[in-house]
Amino acid sequence: MSAARPRIIDDADVKSMAENIRTTFTKKAIKAHEQMPFSWPATWRHVGDSLAIAYESDKWKKDGDYELYKHLAESRNRVMIAPSFRLVTQEKPHRPWSVIGSQVSFAHVAIPRYFAVLGFFEEADLRLHTAGTDDRPEFGRGKDDGVIQVRVRHAYVGGAKMPQDGRYFLFVYTASQGPLLFVMGTELGIEEDGIVG
Repeated sequence: MSAARPRIIDDADVKSMAENIRTTFTKKAIKAHEQMPFSWPATWRHVGDSLAIAYESDKWKKDGDYELYKHLAESRNRVMIAPSFRLVTQEKPHRPWSVIGSQVSFAHVAIPRYFAVLGFFEEADLRLHTAGTDDRPEFGRGKDDGVIQVRVRHAYVGGAKMPQDGRYFLFVYTASQGPLLFVMGTELGIEEDGIVG
């Protein structure tokens, strides 16, 4: 894998796109812009699909009046994990869960500097690859094979559009660790009704 980093796009169009996502999603004016102290990993691992993402948000409500929402995937949403992110079980928190999946290079991929904070991350329901090899991963035969719930303390859900093709993506991040999970699908969107697709 190349050590080259993603290409960060920092222009007025990208900033306006993020502002539009945030105001559409929350039906509120933007009160402040915040610079996040993280960088994007150069590689990710495609470990399976995202089935759902739960988050707390005060969208459509007065500030601070948070409600729990859960987006159930209506189409195929692929999930990738950052190299530093380790899945563990509650029973064995010091032993990383083995995952299967190919490495995806973000070297030279255009990533927007600006994004919309959608809410506090509650959990992600993922369906992990359970068979095959990293180059040819496969899902198990049963519909529940490889299905797990992922929780991360002090995490947020962010959303933006890829500058090159306008596809939406979601990501889970913490201020100290940066992006941990990356979700993208051809029908994924962020609208007034919430996360869709």
